[in-house]
Amino acid sequence: MDRIFNIINLLLDNKEPITINDIANKLKVSNKTIRNDMEKVEELIIKKGLILTKKQGVGICIEGTEINRLELQKECLKGKKIIEPYSPEDRKYYILKRLFMSDENITIKELAEELFVSRVTIHKDIDEVETWLENYNLKLLKKTNYGIEIVGREEDWRNAVVGLVSVNKENDELRELLYDDYSGRIDYKTMVKLKELINLDYKQLERILTEAEEKLNFNFSDDAFISLIIHIAISIKRLKSNKDITLSSEVMEGLKKKSEYIIAEDIAADIESTFKVKQGECEIGYILLHILGAKMQQSKTIDENMNLENDDLSVSIAYEIINMAQQTLNINLNEDKQLLNGLILHLRPTINRLKYDLTLRNPILKEIKETYPELYGLAWMTSGIFEKYLGIRISEEEIGYIALHLGAAIERQKKPFSALVVCTSGIGTAQLLAAKLEKHFKDIEIKDIISLTALKEVEYKDIDLIISTVAIESDKPVINISPLLTQNDIKRLDLLINSLKNKSRKKTEDMIDFINDELVEIKASYRTKAEVITSMCNKFYSKGYVDQSFITDVFKRESLGPTEVGNGVAIPHGFSEHVIQSKIGIVILESPIEWSGGMVDVIFLIGISKTDLSKAKGIFRRLYNKVDSVMFLENIRKADSTAEIKRLLEVK
Repeated sequence: MDRIFNIINLLLDNKEPITINDIANKLKVSNKTIRNDMEKVEELIIKKGLILTKKQGVGICIEGTEINRLELQKECLKGKKIIEPYSPEDRKYYILKRLFMSDENITIKELAEELFVSRVTIHKDIDEVETWLENYNLKLLKKTNYGIEIVGREEDWRNAVVGLVSVNKENDELRELLYDDYSGRIDYKTMVKLKELINLDYKQLERILTEAEEKLNFNFSDDAFISLIIHIAISIKRLKSNKDITLSSEVMEGLKKKSEYIIAEDIAADIESTFKVKQGECEIGYILLHILGAKMQQSKTIDENMNLENDDLSVSIAYEIINMAQQTLNINLNEDKQLLNGLILHLRPTINRLKYDLTLRNPILKEIKETYPELYGLAWMTSGIFEKYLGIRISEEEIGYIALHLGAAIERQKKPFSALVVCTSGIGTAQLLAAKLEKHFKDIEIKDIISLTALKEVEYKDIDLIISTVAIESDKPVINISPLLTQNDIKRLDLLINSLKNKSRKKTEDMIDFINDELVEIKASYRTKAEVITSMCNKFYSKGYVDQSFITDVFKRESLGPTEVGNGVAIPHGFSEHVIQSKIGIVILESPIEWSGGMVDVIFLIGISKTDLSKAKGIFRRLYNKVDSVMFLENIRKADSTAEIKRLLEVK
C-alpha cells in the first residue's frame, strides 16, 4: 500500500503531467507494476474530490482544488504511518539496496524519512551495513551534510551486489515485479532481487546467452546461466555510471588465445546493441572467465587438455582436502576415486574464480548447513588449504559445495547391516518375508534364509543381526517378528537398526576434557558480538591454549558467514593451526545480543588442535544435536554453575 501513497505523492509534487515510465524509474519498479497500481491510485484520488487526468503522449496528473490536494496529502501521510515497521535486518538490506542503486550520495535524513525511524536508529543500522560491506572489502564514505556512499574496488562492488541478490528475503510487495508471462530460466527469487536492484529486460539477456550456447555447442547449467546473467546485469548498470572493470594485460593476452574469446566478443556486441552500453575489452574478458568456468563444470571426466598449472594445483588441493577429511572423520577415503575426480573437477573453476575475484552463487547453502552441519564445519577447515596455495580464503558458498562432495563420499562408505532370516521351514513364507524386508529396509542386506534346524549348523560370524519368526537364542542381536511383517514389526526393527548404528559409531572423547571452569561465564553482560569473541579468545590465549593468530582466525571465520546456528546459539571457532590445546569456551548471556542478523545468548567457542582433529566430528555432532533441543537450551540458560552446564552436556 505504501507504493500507492508514493505514486500519489509524486503526482501531487509535480504540477506538470508525469509519465508512467518516470514514476516507475523513480520508484525502481516496472511499468507493469505502476499500471497495475493506477486503479487503486485513481480510487483514492476520486474519494478526495480530485480528478486523475490522462493525456496521451504527455503523462498523467492530478487536477482539483488546493484544499482537496492537501486533504489527499494528509491521507497519504496517515496511511504511511500505519505501515508495519521494518525490522533491523530489513532496514539493513533496504539501506544496502538504496546505496547500490543510487548514483548519488544518500543522506541519513533521507533514509530516516523513508524508513520512518529516527536518525539515531539509522546510525545504528549504518554500523551493521558497514559490517556487511567489510565482507566484500568495501567501506562507507561519510561526509557531513553530503551523505554516504560505498567506496572500494570495482570488482568488490560487483561481488557485493551478487551477494545482495543472493540474499533470500521474502517480500510480498516485490512479487509484482515479475511479469506474468515470464517463463525463462532464472528462478523466481533471483529475478525478484535482480529487478529490484537493476531493472532490465531480462528476456533479452536470456536470448543473448541462449544464442551464445548454440555457438559454444554446450548448455550452461542453471547456476552458471544465472551467475552470468547477474554478472552482465551488474556490468550494464555500472558501465552506465562510467564504472568499468580492469584485468591485467597478461591475463587478457591469455584469454584472447582461447577459442571461446570470439563468442564472448559476440555476446558483448549483442549487449552493446540491445542495451546501448559500450563493452570494453576487460568486460569481454570477464564474460569469458564465466564461460570457461561454466564449461569446466560441464566436464564429466578428467582429460589431458586442461591448463596443466591449474590441474596440478587442483589435484594437490584435492588430495589435501581428502587427507584432512580422513584424519578428522577417521575413515579411509583413499580408494574413493569418485571423490578425488569430483573434487578436482569442482576445484578447477573454483581456483579460476578465486584468482579472478569471481563470485559463486550457491542456492542450496542453507539446506547444506542444516543437513550436513558437521561436514560444513569440516569443509570450512579446508579454507586454510586454499590460503596456503592461493593466499585466499574461500567463501561459505564454495565451502558448501565441498561439504556436498564429502557428504556423498561418506554415504558411499556406509555398508548395510548383514542379516540372517530364520523361519520354521526356510521356504515359501521366508522368501516373501525376505523380499518385504529388502523393500522396507535399504540398509539391511539379507545374507541367507535358513530353517531353525539349519541354524545350528551355520557359522554366522560375519552376520550383524538375526531376524527370526521363531524364538531363538544367539550371541548376535536377535529380533522376533511375524512372517507377515506387520507395521509394528517394521517400527521395532527400525529401532533396533538405529541402536546398532549408534553402537557402531566410534566413541568420541567426552566434552568435559575440553571444558575448563575458567572458560565458562554465566549471566555475562556483553553488548556486542565483537566483545564476546575478543574476551573468550583472550582467555584462551592467556591460558596458553591458542597462539596470538587464533583471535584473527575467529573473526575471519565470522566474515565468511555467521556462526549463529539458530535457537539463540552461536558456535564461533578458529583454525586448528593456531590451537595448542583443544578447548571449548562457554558464555551464557544475561540478555541476547545481535549476531549477524539473529539474536544470541548462548555462545560456544571451539578450538580444536591438529592432534584432536579426529575428535572434531563427534564434538560438533554432539553439540549440534544438543543445541537443537529446546529443553536443553531452557535448562542451560537457567544453569547457575559450571558443574550444572557440564551435566547438561552429558559429560562425566
